[in-house]
Amino acid sequence: MICINCAQPAESLYVVYSNNHIQLTDCSTCGKEVDKYVEIDNVILFVDLLLLKPGAYRHLVYNSLEATLSKYPEEKININTSTESNWKQSIQNSCQKLTCWERKFDTLIRLWILLFTFEIYLKWIMEEDHFKHGQASVPISVMIELAKYNVIHQYLYFALYSILDLAIFHFMIQWCICTLIGWGSDIKNSRYIISYTILLSYGAKIFPVLMIIWPYDTLLSLNIIKYIANLYIIESLRIVTNLSYFIVIPIFLSATLSRFLLVKPILFLLLTRGNLTQLIAYLKSELHSIVHNINI
Repeated sequence: MICINCAQPAESLYVVYSNNHIQLTDCSTCGKEVDKYVEIDNVILFVDLLLLKPGAYRHLVYNSLEATLSKYPEEKININTSTESNWKQSIQNSCQKLTCWERKFDTLIRLWILLFTFEIYLKWIMEEDHFKHGQASVPISVMIELAKYNVIHQYLYFALYSILDLAIFHFMIQWCICTLIGWGSDIKNSRYIISYTILLSYGAKIFPVLMIIWPYDTLLSLNIIKYIANLYIIESLRIVTNLSYFIVIPIFLSATLSRFLLVKPILFLLLTRGNLTQLIAYLKSELHSIVHNINI
């Protein structure tokens, strides 16, 4: 637990009295309340997240996450050295670990599923818009290849696209911050903290879903929301880790470059059944498109 104002460790967030009345603890370093969001409604907390207030992020990724994980301590797995029941014991241990993991991260799993649902829709819309707005003349396109398949296969393509894209981006940032830089070596659940931060900052990508109600689903508006979401990720990582922009921005750019170089080529190879000639042509068309957008 930490103080959301000065980010210094704190022993407790509040004190509970006999009549179930709680009093927020004051920080011994800055003198302010350690975590005011304990008594604040979730709607206000959500608004503060959108406003990128440091206290809101620190409350969720440090104090709230630690309180949730502490409810589910690591369960001891029974170990049986008998050779006959070795495989049965392995299956049982795996089921116990999976059940414990599911209970512990139930809220995070639900949020990731919600995020994936929106991400699939947004990627599908953006590919169609790229294809419609002047890029249909490009001889090699994802939408041209996808047109050969039915709607179910197209949805599975964008589902796999979203999973790979987020997985590479997520683990690249987590590896750079926790392993390469060594941040969080003295912080409990440091990897979960980075994961939760990325998840919360990705919430800005939900805004384009409002375009279902208001007809603003243009390529320009989608790109603006995309850039805003990227700024959210950079700023939230800086708030949570206290690292400078000179460290956070290169990490973000490295993760973005990694998923750009890996995700689409892998998926295009799957679409074309491993046709390297078409892959090279597709990469040239993508490069031409990027250069054209830069010139504009």
